[in-house]
Amino acid sequence: MDSTLVYADLNLARIREPNHEPPPPLSPDTCRCPRWHRLALKFGCAGLILLVLVVIGLSVLVVSLVQKLSVKGISMDVQMKRTNATDSPAKLECPQDWLSHRDKCFHVSHVSNTWKEGLADCDGKGATLLLIQDQEELGFLQDSIKEKYNSFWIGLSYILPDMNWKWMNGSTLNSDVLKISGATERDSCAVLSEGKVISESCASDNRWICQKELNRETPCNDS
Repeated sequence: MDSTLVYADLNLARIREPNHEPPPPLSPDTCRCPRWHRLALKFGCAGLILLVLVVIGLSVLVVSLVQKLSVKGISMDVQMKRTNATDSPAKLECPQDWLSHRDKCFHVSHVSNTWKEGLADCDGKGATLLLIQDQEELGFLQDSIKEKYNSFWIGLSYILPDMNWKWMNGSTLNSDVLKISGATERDSCAVLSEGKVISESCASDNRWICQKELNRETPCNDS
């Protein structure tokens, strides 16, 4: 009887003991972090990538702008140099014993001869007989010569059959700029004498005035 009681007590104790079942295992796909953590991580990664792309794009834009500004600056410097070289007049350099006025050089001969000989002498100097441009130039020459008892051949002659006074460059004399005094005949040439332009025989002996125009790029240094 005791053995039966003991067996019954053991069975009762087994029945009363609670069952402790292990928790179900987590599946491999189950994330241990909360859902909002995952969303924040994704958005953070996307924002970081976008920021890197923006920085790269800005860097490329800045490099491109710097290159354009550099090229533009060089072009402007070149253009300014060209403009200054075009606008600024070169220093006029006339040969020794020549007079300088505006863009011309003038030479007064020391000997007397015919108009044709004076023309040939000027040609040998790379010049021509004087072509008076205007009254201002005429006044400059009159003040520079200051020799009242000498007459000087200029590049003006009476041409037949045109019956006109013409300059050496083929242009006709403008009477509003210059007036000729004295008789006009065949083979008449013009001389500058005592502030006046006078008609005289081309075969007469007079001194003469040569002129040459200076080129800005190639100043004249020969005599």
